[in-house]
Amino acid sequence: MMHQVPMILVGNKCDLEDERVVGKEQGQNLARQWSNCAFLETSAKSKINVNEIFYDLVRQINRKTPMEKKKTKKRSNCTLL
Repeated sequence: MMHQVPMILVGNKCDLEDERVVGKEQGQNLARQWSNCAFLETSAKSKINVNEIFYDLVRQINRKTPMEKKKTKKRSNCTLL
């Protein structure tokens, strides 16, 4: 079931490097264990990778559910005067 849900493992507060509890490599390893999901470190305060998380999720969703081609209406080439 987990492989069907778009996921990103996010490590937040990456701007506080001196207070780090979980290492980057540890986060990447955990992401690999969880259906090989993406891993990104973020900082809302410094605006690091915040938008990228959402962009990546949208890309994942679009890959799983491709949009249907829009049906184009056939136009009549007939002109009434």
